[in-house]
Amino acid sequence: MTTNILILASNAKAVRWQQWFAEAGSNAAVVASVEAAYSALTAGGNHALVVELAFAGDEAQLLHERCQDHEVELVLAVDGTPGPAHYEQAMSLSALGVISTVDSSAAAPRLLDRLRTRMESRGRARGEAERWRVQSEDLRRRCRQQAAKFQESQETFYLDLSRMMTIITNIMDGIVFVDRDGNVTLMNPCAEDLLGMKSFVAIGRPIAEMQGLHELLDALIEDHGLMEGQKELFRTVEVHDTEQDLLYIKCMTSRVHDYRGHPAGTLTVLRDITAEFKTDQLKNQYLSIVAHELRTPLTGIKTFATMLAKGTLGGLNNRQERVCESMREQSVRLEHQIDKLINLGNLESEDYGQDREVVTIADFFAGMLLPFEQPARDRRIELVIENDVSEQSLFADRSDLRRACQALIENAVKFACDDGRVTVSVVQEGDGVRFHVSDDGIGIDPRYQRRIFEKFFQVEDPLTRHHGGAGLGLFVTRGIVEAHGSRIEVSSQLGQGADFSFMLPIYQPGHSGLVIDGASDRSRLL
Repeated sequence: MTTNILILASNAKAVRWQQWFAEAGSNAAVVASVEAAYSALTAGGNHALVVELAFAGDEAQLLHERCQDHEVELVLAVDGTPGPAHYEQAMSLSALGVISTVDSSAAAPRLLDRLRTRMESRGRARGEAERWRVQSEDLRRRCRQQAAKFQESQETFYLDLSRMMTIITNIMDGIVFVDRDGNVTLMNPCAEDLLGMKSFVAIGRPIAEMQGLHELLDALIEDHGLMEGQKELFRTVEVHDTEQDLLYIKCMTSRVHDYRGHPAGTLTVLRDITAEFKTDQLKNQYLSIVAHELRTPLTGIKTFATMLAKGTLGGLNNRQERVCESMREQSVRLEHQIDKLINLGNLESEDYGQDREVVTIADFFAGMLLPFEQPARDRRIELVIENDVSEQSLFADRSDLRRACQALIENAVKFACDDGRVTVSVVQEGDGVRFHVSDDGIGIDPRYQRRIFEKFFQVEDPLTRHHGGAGLGLFVTRGIVEAHGSRIEVSSQLGQGADFSFMLPIYQPGHSGLVIDGASDRSRLL
């Protein structure tokens, strides 16, 4: 790279130094005044300024400053031999070096080498500075973008939080959230009313230290203590309220996990079901009263119809016998429906209990199909029982479980096709046995398979349906099966029949309390 040297000196000396720099391969120009030097520096293109100290006089410091402004190296020129004072001044002015009239022509190349080295170093520094400037600008741009994104995310977060808190505050159910350390972190106004305490008192305190309606708080503390081995718990709590006689609160407690799947706390939803509970109570009481009141006259009708059919009250002709037999069958059918209503009331009562005993499966199934043989013959339905575990025993309420199985068989016969088949089978699965009742009838639409176990639910329109029944058989069956610690399952497709099944443990002395399939507790029935 060719260097441009500007020389500010007297004519004779300037020509000499100009010749040296030219011989070293540099472009050297001479100016005769300080003002001309200022103009040349301002115009640019110069790499070094050689200043004769005697010629510059007091302007040397100003020239140094101008050189710094234009990134031009300063070289001091001395007439004669340079002394220590000259070198001190060169150092104070950060000069590239000192050249004198007594130097040889080799001094110029040495200065030019130092000039090129400094220029290269300055170029590298300039490039590094430019690189850092670009990186710094890019970093500032990214920081601005991240700050904008953070601001947007923060606004979205607070908006979502505000919405969530508004929903939680105005929701009609009570909500209590407890963190992993057992401290209350959230409680909405409805929970305050139900628990009888204010959230500002409870927030940040352990749930065990809360004071309010003790029945509900005791239930919450107990459920939270049981959550280590459970995903969710349900219970209905009877609360003695000061303003009302009794409140019935359904507590639904479940575990909450963070985005990594780690436990984050426990959430309890409190729902006031007093109205539904009392309505259910009144309905069950009414049904029980009506059922018992109907059963009293029905007993007399059934008795007299039986006596007439058997000829106890005198001889009857064939037509009269058929009429009496029909009366007796219809009274038995009505008695069966009344028994379902009575069993419904017993099943949902708080003091419902079971009379369990050890019974072999062979004894349990003895005579199971007798009530359905005639209806099956009338429609040419084949009744089949398959029992490969006759010698195994169960620990169960014989009458209740038999009632549940017969309800399934009755349902299968009712919906089986004419000339069809109903199969009752028992197969062993591990330490238990599974009961199946299957038919080849019309099947059940998948969208109704959860609802068929609801009380009084009918898939067909009650006013136009072709099959009788009150819609209680499957509901009672589910209640009995769940009371035995199991769960009833259904598998069906439209036009392909249906299969109902449930599993019970095989009786083993000392291990009669097995729970099969994690059946839900009976509080779900309330």
